[in-house]
Order: sequence, then C-alpha cells, then structure tokens
Amino acid sequence: MEKVTLTNGFRILLEPVDWAHSATMGIWVGSGSRYETPQTAGVSHFIEHMLFKGTTRRSALAIAEQMDEIGGVLNAYTTKEYTCFYARALDRHVGTAFDILCDMLTQPAMTERDLQTERGVILEELHMYEDSPEDICADNLYAGVWQGDMLGSNILGERKTVISLTPEDLKAHMRRFYTPERMVAAVCGRFDRDEIVRLCEENFGALANTGNPIAADAAAYHRCITLRKKDFEQTQLALAMPGIGAQDDRRFAMRLLMSILGTSSSSRLYQRIREELGLVYEIEAFSASYLEAGILGVDMALSPHNEKKALREVFRIVNSFADLLTQRELARAKEQYLSGLIMNLESTQSLAAQMGRGELLYNEVKSADEIMERVRAVTLDEVRSLAGEFLRFDQLSISAAGRIKKEKFYEELSITAQG
Repeated sequence: MEKVTLTNGFRILLEPVDWAHSATMGIWVGSGSRYETPQTAGVSHFIEHMLFKGTTRRSALAIAEQMDEIGGVLNAYTTKEYTCFYARALDRHVGTAFDILCDMLTQPAMTERDLQTERGVILEELHMYEDSPEDICADNLYAGVWQGDMLGSNILGERKTVISLTPEDLKAHMRRFYTPERMVAAVCGRFDRDEIVRLCEENFGALANTGNPIAADAAAYHRCITLRKKDFEQTQLALAMPGIGAQDDRRFAMRLLMSILGTSSSSRLYQRIREELGLVYEIEAFSASYLEAGILGVDMALSPHNEKKALREVFRIVNSFADLLTQRELARAKEQYLSGLIMNLESTQSLAAQMGRGELLYNEVKSADEIMERVRAVTLDEVRSLAGEFLRFDQLSISAAGRIKKEKFYEELSITAQG
C-alpha cells in the first residue's frame, strides 16, 4: 500500500490489485454523531443525504445518470465516528467515478429546496426505525449506557433536530469537520495512480488545515435498564457490560472470546439456547468498540413467556465461560477469524474500507499478515483472563423493546445475574 499526504494533511491510500478489473474508491470523513451536539443531532447523516442532491457542476440527476452510464455504484453511510462516501467502477471508468465523488464533497449545492425534500426522507427513516425492535433496543441501550455523551445519540438524530436544521447548520458543520486533517481517500483495485493523486490535489489540495484532528474523550459507562413497550410479536432484549476501546491491545483476544460465546452457529449461546432449548429466534454476543469506549453483551429476540428461562440460561453460560473454555474452541474461533480475513482480501470494497477507516481513526493500517500474527498469538489464558475481567454482571445493563414485562422483573433478573 502506498500513502501520499498532501501539504495540508489530506491523506491518499493506494492499493493496486493486479487481478482486479475494477476498483473501489472512497473518502472517509471524521464526521459522525459522536461529534455533534444535542442541538445538531443528526447533522452528519443529513449532510450525507444532501451531498447526493447535486453540486455546482452536476445536478442530482446528472450524478445518477453519469454513474449509470459507466455502470458504476455510488453510495454512502454514516456511523457514530465517521461518514464514508464510496464508489465502484470498472478500471476504465475509475477517473469519472472518483471525479464525481470529489465534486460531491467539495462543491455541494446545498439548496433550501433540496434540504426540505431530504428532510422528509429522513423523517420517514425515523418512522421506519420505530418499526424495528432491533434498532429501538440497540439505540436505547447506547443512550442509556452512554447517557450524557453524544456517543449514545441516534445517528439519524431526533425528529425535533431534523426539523430544525438549516442549510447554514450543515455548511457550518462541514467547515468544521470536512477538513483535510479529518479526511482520507482510499482506492483499491485496478486504477491509474497518478490520476487519483491529481484529482485529490485539484479538489482537496487547497482546503485549509484547521488543526482539528480526530480525538475523543473516554465515554463513561452508566448502568441502566431501558424499556420500550411496542406491540411487536417478539421481545428484543439486550444485555450489556463495559467493554474495551477499538485500539485496546486485547481486541484480537476479545474478538475470539465473542466468537466462542455467541457470534457463530457453533457458539455456546447459539447451540444451547436456540438449537437445544429452542427458547429464542435469534441470539448472538456482540462487542461494540469505539475510540476510548466500548461495550459487550448479548442480544436476542424471543417470545415474552420465554424471557425468564432464556435469561437464566444466558447468565449460567456467561458465568461459567472461563472455567469451561477449551483449546478446541479457541482453535475453531481463530480459524473462523483468519478465514474471514483472507476471504476479505479478495474484496476491493472490504480492503478499501479497512484502509480508510484504519487510517482515519487510528492513523495506521495493519496488514493482513500483522493481523494474522496477532490472532495466532492469542493464548487460552489470555481469553480466560479477559472473560474473568469483562464477563461480569455487576455492571449489567438491560434494554428491551416489545411486549415487555414490568421494570421490577428486569431489576430482579439483574440481581440474580450477579449471584
């Protein structure tokens, strides 16, 4: 991988892939819901939408037509810590696709009329969210455990903030966060290296470095019980505990721990609670890691009458995890991790995402060989120690959405879990 840094700090990552006939290109921006305020909640996601509504050079229709004419794909997504705009195109069309990306990020039209149209689209997204037990449960959990910190806010924002945001609010946010020190371009596949560098220089080279690099304070974890009554067929239930940050040296061991506990079809939670007992429709362990913050836990969908039995079984499995850990389980988890990693090497989209995100958030891009070495080096004692430190219910948080029971039921379960 080649890294080129412009004089203003804008970074370009280039990874040629000889066997490819296309390329994935993207621009990662350090703009996410974590960096917003309660008054501007949702602005990062709103900007993502607005940048597809046309530029000073191209209308929204022209952008769509040009991408279709070259048979390309253009998309974007917003997370808590960054926004990504990306495209895929055949090698002979990479220059056109990348020029469109650059144009969108540097010359957005941002008109009042377009803003009103897109506001309606985002409000519909929020309505859709209300029909998703998974989203409600997860977002309420994040809001509870990270209360008082924007890391716990909904990426879409709130209805009142989406309604109140103006074009000037969006432009002000872009002036502060769409700056060269908070932007990374990554291209992977078959492409003209000099063309990519030239387009970056022409479009981003004149941007002023504002001395606003990505940084985040540690988000304090708060124990919570958050309940949302909705007339869903099943209850969505999440249990959470403090986890580790995204740069923690133990993240590879944690990934293996989660795999053994509940992220694969052979995992303990899945085999016992779904396959043997049939108490849930779905169940998995999860680990959500960010800069200087993280949580881990178990997420499940089940009928209300199965809650108590399923939860007691989860508590039993989690509490006994370290004592029952075997070398065979660890070896299986490692092979799953390494297989997925190697398969991703065959996807220019996965490679570009790894490059862009790693450079933007952590100022480093680990090679596949480095990651494989770290994974292979994890020992049984490391995973066992990690389980003893983090698989504890003294800081248990619970989030539920659906036909939920009274809060006292969950409080009693929380106490039971610690015993």
